[in-house]
Amino acid sequence: MKKVFVVTIAVLMSGIFTIQAANNDMAVRSKLAAKLLEVMEVGKMLNQTFDSMKTMQGNMTKQFVKNAKDRELAVKHQQKIMDLMKKELSWDNLKPEFEKLYAETYSEEELDGLIKFYQSPIGRKFTEKQPEMQKKSMIMVQKMMMRIMPKIQALTNDMRKEIIAAKKVGAKK
Repeated sequence: MKKVFVVTIAVLMSGIFTIQAANNDMAVRSKLAAKLLEVMEVGKMLNQTFDSMKTMQGNMTKQFVKNAKDRELAVKHQQKIMDLMKKELSWDNLKPEFEKLYAETYSEEELDGLIKFYQSPIGRKFTEKQPEMQKKSMIMVQKMMMRIMPKIQALTNDMRKEIIAAKKVGAKK
């Protein structure tokens, strides 16, 4: 009976130590994840991305909404939506979630390696050039969207016509 008791206590204690080690490991990885996000300047890039998206959305609306009054109203509302998104998806709100995500995804060794990379001259250059790359990629996507926007509008018009036709059929019944 004593042996069973001793074995049970040993198993329970090993489980507690395993949980404690896992918690310590996650705490270390969380700190490393926070450091990585800092050296990657994710918060700064997030703000720049929102500003670029806001400008791009405004430009696209100005090009595709023909009526000046409608265009002004659409731009105004898009700006409000982008401001809301920027506020709700701010770095202060996202940072804890990103830290958790990085800590769960990368090992301590991987986080250390990434931090070293982003602190290296080539890593700093990569981070420095990211806003330029984002701007160029957004312009590229904007051009692609402008090319497909007439197709999207045609599909939207088709859908609207189908909805109207279905309502008419439903009203007759």
